[in-house]
Amino acid sequence: KILRNLFFKFNFTIKLLIIPNISFYMKKKTIGIILLLIILIIGSFFLYMEYMNYCDRENFNKTIKTVSDFENRTDINSIAFVDTSPVTLDEAVSFEKSFNENITIEINILNQYKNQTSNKTYQEYVDIEVNRLIYEKRSAELTLEICDLWKKAKTGELNPYDALSRVKEINNQSTEVNNKVNTEKINAINYLEKHPNLNKTLTDLGIDEDFNTYELDGGGPNISKFNIYY
Repeated sequence: KILRNLFFKFNFTIKLLIIPNISFYMKKKTIGIILLLIILIIGSFFLYMEYMNYCDRENFNKTIKTVSDFENRTDINSIAFVDTSPVTLDEAVSFEKSFNENITIEINILNQYKNQTSNKTYQEYVDIEVNRLIYEKRSAELTLEICDLWKKAKTGELNPYDALSRVKEINNQSTEVNNKVNTEKINAINYLEKHPNLNKTLTDLGIDEDFNTYELDGGGPNISKFNIYY
């Protein structure tokens, strides 16, 4: 009976010593697992964000390069067309319509990217370039209006003096629009000066000068750049 009591006390003592240790070990292990999971989740989040930023940079580069190459081809065609001056009225109209369509494509590409990205820097830069292109598009539209006036004057549909008066008004509008084009180009340069990393990206891409340099004369061809014979 004495031995039984001693054994019971010994067994009870062992339980008091071992069970708390096991419980503490299990809690410590559980906390360790939880901390590890938290670290993995945070690490995965940052890796995911870095991957998304990488994809966005690549998408931006691809978009700007596509639009830049498109604009570069348009510029080459513009120079070639001006070099053929004088041109017929129909040739001038055809050229301006094609120029206008190309700008519309550029604007749509840039706007599509802007709606996809969450990068504020890219969005603000694209906004500036879209504004420039919108004014260049308007410049081409005004040139088409002038061509239409001369066409009506030629066919007798419009009095030549009335046509000339209206052309002068449109030329004044064209000057204002081209000034706005130049303003947007200056805005782009100022923005790139504040964001040297973006400027370096554009330089490395070899993008068209319209996207990072300032050129007088506004954007896009206008009636004053080539002579038309009737």
